[in-house]
Amino acid sequence: MDKNANNKTLNFFKKEGFYVILFVCLCIVATVASITANNNKKISSNQEALQQQQANAASVLKQEQKEYEGALQVKKDNLAKAEALKEVPNIKKVTTKTEDAAVSSSVNAKFQKPVANGTLARAYSKDIDSVVWKTDGSYRTNLGIDIQAKIGEKVVSVMDGIVKAVGTDVEGQKGMMVQIDHQNGLVTNYTNLDNKILVKKGDKVTKNQQIGSVGNTSLNSYNEVYGSHLHFEVLQNSKNIDPAKYVNYEKYQPATVKK
Repeated sequence: MDKNANNKTLNFFKKEGFYVILFVCLCIVATVASITANNNKKISSNQEALQQQQANAASVLKQEQKEYEGALQVKKDNLAKAEALKEVPNIKKVTTKTEDAAVSSSVNAKFQKPVANGTLARAYSKDIDSVVWKTDGSYRTNLGIDIQAKIGEKVVSVMDGIVKAVGTDVEGQKGMMVQIDHQNGLVTNYTNLDNKILVKKGDKVTKNQQIGSVGNTSLNSYNEVYGSHLHFEVLQNSKNIDPAKYVNYEKYQPATVKK
């Protein structure tokens, strides 16, 4: 009897085994399909996110390009305005009363003679032909005047002012010098002074105040026929002008040589 039961069971599995295997296979296929679908869904979601990021980046770039073009246009407009606002040439300068007063005071300035007892040995020649200098045989212009005077003769400030510089005029080789700024557009230079200077840079000086004495410290005019002298210069707005506009000396006359 047991043998018959076993045979029936075996026959059942033989007949129904195909369907069991088919069921198992279907379950496996369904599981794989579900996993694949989930993966595809994740991939699709990632692609959508990437596309959104790309779209956002494109939008940002487009906005930045628009802002750059706007800034560039503003710059072009500003340049065009600046070009249009350039000063028209040959416009007459309008001076203020203060400026007019400063110019007037410099033109009408009254000088004290820098050396009381002296004569005009060599005139100003900046705007004239060069003249010969016997000291070195060269032809040069004279940016001031040479006032013949005895060594030790007192040298004074021609006007009130502030001492701008004191020392040796190395560049011009004109010896010991004092420079005074008169605060009205005029500056005066006193060179070929004695080594003993009586003022220092920054000192306030008054008209007719002694600043030094006539010396013989010049290298470019120490051997001129007129001998010891003060070299005196006047600058207006940093440019040399003829001191004869402000001081007047009789012309130097060399001593007559007896035969």
